[in-house]
Amino acid sequence: MAIAAALAIGAVSPTAAFAQTVFTWTPRTVAPAPYKAPNKPRTTLAEVRAKISPAKQSKTWHRQVVSDAHLQASWVQLAAGDQSPAMFISDTRAAFIVWEGSVEFTIGNQAPFTATKGFMVQVPARTQFQMKNIGAVPSLHFEVFTADARITYPQTAATLPKPLPRFTWELTRQDPGPEALGTGNNTFRDYLGSPSAGAFVSAPGLFLNAIRGQAFNCNMQSPTALGHRHINYGEFWFIMEGQIQYNIEGVDPFVSEAGDIVYVPAGRWHSAANYCPGFDTRIAINPFPTGTHNWPPTASQPNPPVPPISGKGWLD
Repeated sequence: MAIAAALAIGAVSPTAAFAQTVFTWTPRTVAPAPYKAPNKPRTTLAEVRAKISPAKQSKTWHRQVVSDAHLQASWVQLAAGDQSPAMFISDTRAAFIVWEGSVEFTIGNQAPFTATKGFMVQVPARTQFQMKNIGAVPSLHFEVFTADARITYPQTAATLPKPLPRFTWELTRQDPGPEALGTGNNTFRDYLGSPSAGAFVSAPGLFLNAIRGQAFNCNMQSPTALGHRHINYGEFWFIMEGQIQYNIEGVDPFVSEAGDIVYVPAGRWHSAANYCPGFDTRIAINPFPTGTHNWPPTASQPNPPVPPISGKGWLD
């Protein structure tokens, strides 16, 4: 009755109340959450290539640069004429950004297409796909899978990779995958051919969002620009064009360049800003399309003392 009376006299509706900004006590580590290999604040392509032996410079190689509880990402070079096996992802999506050369993608029943520098490609769950370097020189792409991605192979596969420890291979029947990608989930996009902001992948477990802006000066952010933090997941960015300046808690401010991978662990404050000259784009990559951004209190809502600690948490 009290709720009904409150609504009758013009109080905020339940729907509107849920949309309001609130302040919550959020957990955080006493010291900044550590970086764990292979994750680094900034990974340049030159660093990745420097770790490839001279004998493999023109061959196919795979170098992981991100790995955490939710996502894994790697740089992959395909030698001229090489191709990946035909494969499926059991329950989640994968995304690819082609950076060098010409890669032909065959995805499901769609006609094969060629992706070159700046193309973004995604593959839905339980859809057969394959990548092939169709150029005369090695190709290079960046690939993102969920941490729990399970790769399966068609019955017609000529060979199978060595299974994980305590596993073997068994033939099973697989139901069809998603029928359509839906709005904002096109199979591919030539980003550099037509740059603009917006989500490219927005699916459970994987979110790729192009953030584009323009810098009007070359000033670094103030060291006090904390930005926000995510309490449940790490986040990383593929720098697609231009330069982005980062403030990351516990890391000296730096400017990133096109082709860099920037990573922040769960819990660390971080802030990104456009840097000169001209336009810049970072592809924000995380596991939650609607993930929570936790911001510091404002001057009008200063940080009060932490209430007394009593008992265990609800889920402990």
